[in-house]
Amino acid sequence: MYEKEYIRGSILDRTGKVLASSEKPGGQRQYTYSRSFSGLTGYYSKIYGTSGVEKTMNDVLNHSDSPKEMKKGADVTLTIDADLQVQAYKAIQDFTGSVVVLDAQSGEILALASSPSFDVTSVEDNWDEISQKEGVLLSNAFQNPVAPGSVFKLITSKEIIEAGIEDEKVNDKGFLKVNGQTIKNYGGNAYGKISFREGFVKSSNVYFMDRALKLGGLRLYKTGKSFLLGEEISLDFTKLKSNFDLKNYEDNIVATTAFGQGETLVTPLHMAMITQSIAGGGKMLKPYLFRSVVNAKGKTVEEGKTEELVETMDEKTAGEICDVMKKAGESYGLSLVGDEGYEIAAKTGTAERGDGTNNAWLVTFAPADEPRYVIVANHLKTEKIGKTLAPVVEELYNTLFDHS
Repeated sequence: MYEKEYIRGSILDRTGKVLASSEKPGGQRQYTYSRSFSGLTGYYSKIYGTSGVEKTMNDVLNHSDSPKEMKKGADVTLTIDADLQVQAYKAIQDFTGSVVVLDAQSGEILALASSPSFDVTSVEDNWDEISQKEGVLLSNAFQNPVAPGSVFKLITSKEIIEAGIEDEKVNDKGFLKVNGQTIKNYGGNAYGKISFREGFVKSSNVYFMDRALKLGGLRLYKTGKSFLLGEEISLDFTKLKSNFDLKNYEDNIVATTAFGQGETLVTPLHMAMITQSIAGGGKMLKPYLFRSVVNAKGKTVEEGKTEELVETMDEKTAGEICDVMKKAGESYGLSLVGDEGYEIAAKTGTAERGDGTNNAWLVTFAPADEPRYVIVANHLKTEKIGKTLAPVVEELYNTLFDHS
């Protein structure tokens, strides 16, 4: 009934740019950005239903308190910056992957780009082709948990620092034998006697395995849980899922989990939340996508707000991890960004998929000393490593700081 009588409300970005709109009741939906937003706004179709924001906010888009002379659904404004979203999508459109951009101080989601994508304006004409193409209907940014590789070391770092063993040395010979299995550093590098700082910056698998085995599987499990790994996290537009299983705390599972292999699967949005909690002094904010809902009479009936989700660690521990992320960013040769020349704090990850390809990751925040933004990018099914995502991240930071 509402679809026949009400003009469907619009979906807008944070600056008021129209992302989706309708001109008449039951009319065809118009989309301004056909591909860069497909995994986020989704589609509205009389034949195939709804997805994305069109589905989550279907009720309020369908109808609202309206003047009698013009029955219209509510308009939904997102926290997304359309220009930033388009830039992020264009940077990854030629490969399978995603980009997440968060405001580190508010939890607002500024970009949530995923590739491959599809043309939302052609859903009804090309549904068979779209629905059969692998990976286009689920966003890699928040609906596809994958192995994180060495970006998981952010989590193991918390465990090491809280245990007070960060100054102890580990003799890294390039490999560690665990339950008869030889597990190596990426590239087979050996780093000699190293402590936490060196182990983090050089991304030594051996160091993190040794420390996790020393502290035990139960402690690593509790640390992972403090970041909500393995939990279903309800956000205003989705439910985030991840996998975190240390089996029966077998040594080889504990060891490989410590550097992001094992049984751990996580989405880029969740990794962005973990990174934000470190940048935020241990306070994980709840990311939100909906800035406001305004009915046809111009009244704001819903409004997004900053909300603390959980405290992941104390401020001192977060500060120590921030410091080594800054050193890691310097070691990767990341460019200074913005007119002020801000440093980027970072951690790379290269998770081996078992089929000869990798999941390449880069998790970051900037400025390194006073974090304002978090950017996480990944590239799936690739032979490349996490550092190759640096140009994507650097350009997005330059855009953010040029417009702030």
